[in-house]
Amino acid sequence: MFTVHGDWRILVKDNYVLQWFSGCWNEEAAIQYCQEFLKETEHLNGTQWAIISFFDDWELGVPEIESHVIAHCQLFKKNGCIKDCHIYTPATWKSMQLENIVPHSEGDYERRVFVDAADANTWMNNCGFFIESSEFINSLPS
Repeated sequence: MFTVHGDWRILVKDNYVLQWFSGCWNEEAAIQYCQEFLKETEHLNGTQWAIISFFDDWELGVPEIESHVIAHCQLFKKNGCIKDCHIYTPATWKSMQLENIVPHSEGDYERRVFVDAADANTWMNNCGFFIESSEFINSLPS
């Protein structure tokens, strides 16, 4: 087993999850992140909740992360996540990898991509999720 390469932060508040990703991810990072996410969000299972993910500092992942992330996404949808948004400046390779491994909208689950956190918050508010992300954003590494 290798050392984890890649960083993340997860904050669960009320009925939503804020998460931030950075660096180049290896398989060990994906495994550890998925385990931490499950533990942190366990109390939300069976309710309707949302996720906002900040990907500007994420630099892609090795192909071995993909099966873990696909299974992770299926699980959080099964556990009640109904709204999901990604925030990042457009980047072809980043978009290609994320679009291949993260589910598209289906059933009660809807995912959108935004460039700006304010636009993501507006969409979440319109969906009934009142997100407070400024403190989380301000706590992130520069």
